[in-house]
Amino acid sequence: MKGKLTDLLHTYHGISLEELSRAPLMNRVDEKFAFPISKLEAFLDEMRPYYDVLNIDGKVIFDYTSQYFDNSSYSFFQDHHKSIPNRFKVRIRTYLDSNKSYLEVKEKIKGRTDKNRINIDGFTSDFSEHHRSFLMDRLRRKMDLKPVMVNSYRRITLVNKLAEERLTIDFDIVNGTLEAPECKNQTLSDVVIAELKQPKLDRTSPFYQLMKRELIRPFRISKFCFGMIDLYEEDRLKANRFKAKKLLIQKLINNSSHVALPSAGL
Repeated sequence: MKGKLTDLLHTYHGISLEELSRAPLMNRVDEKFAFPISKLEAFLDEMRPYYDVLNIDGKVIFDYTSQYFDNSSYSFFQDHHKSIPNRFKVRIRTYLDSNKSYLEVKEKIKGRTDKNRINIDGFTSDFSEHHRSFLMDRLRRKMDLKPVMVNSYRRITLVNKLAEERLTIDFDIVNGTLEAPECKNQTLSDVVIAELKQPKLDRTSPFYQLMKRELIRPFRISKFCFGMIDLYEEDRLKANRFKAKKLLIQKLINNSSHVALPSAGL
C-alpha cells in the first residue's frame, strides 16, 4: 500500500516545507472525515489537479509518533467526552523522518483550533522548568500531567493550489504506551482520518465536495480519544458517548461502503 501511494503522490506537484508555510493555519477551523483505507488511492488520484503534496527529498509519506498527557482525573479526555466547547490537548509530537520533537498545546475554542508549540528533545515523563512555564502559560492553570498514551501513524500533507487550505491524511494508526507500543485493541488501524484545515469553513473545497459526493459526512473523531478508549478499561474512563462511534467505525471497516457517520461526538 505505501509503495503504491508513494508512486501516485510522485505524480503530484511537490512543495517544500518553506512553501508549505503559505498555509500555516495555526488558528483555524477543522473538518474531519473517516473512511476505509481501501478508498484512499482512488481519492488521491481524483484530488491531484487541485492539490500540491509536501515532498521532502522525494519523501511524500511521513512517519509521526505522539506522546499524550493528561492528569490523574483524565480531565482532557473527559472534557472531550462531555463536548466541552473550550478544551485542551497536550502532546509531544515527534517527526521521525527529521527526528524533531515539539511540545504542543492544542486549544479548542468554540469550534476553532489554536495550536502553540516549542522545541523539546523527545518523549519525557518529567518536564523541565522551561516546558512547565510554557504549559502554565497556555493552559492558564497548573496541572500535574503524566504520560497516558503514545500513538504512531503515517501522514500525507496536501495543500490547495488556489486557496489557504491544508489537508492532512493519516493512516496506519497504532496506539499504545511507551512500555507497550501496540495495545491489543486497535480501533483505527484500517481507517483513514482526513482533516481539512481552513481559516473559515469553505464547503466549495474540492476535497469537501468529493466527500459530499461519496456521502461521507464530517465526523468528529480524535486519535487521542479513540486511543484512550482502546487502552483503558471502562472502570477508569467513562466513555459511554463514544461507544456508538466505535460501532460505526467497525461497520465502516467491515462494509467498506457508504456509512452515514454522524457529525457529533469525538
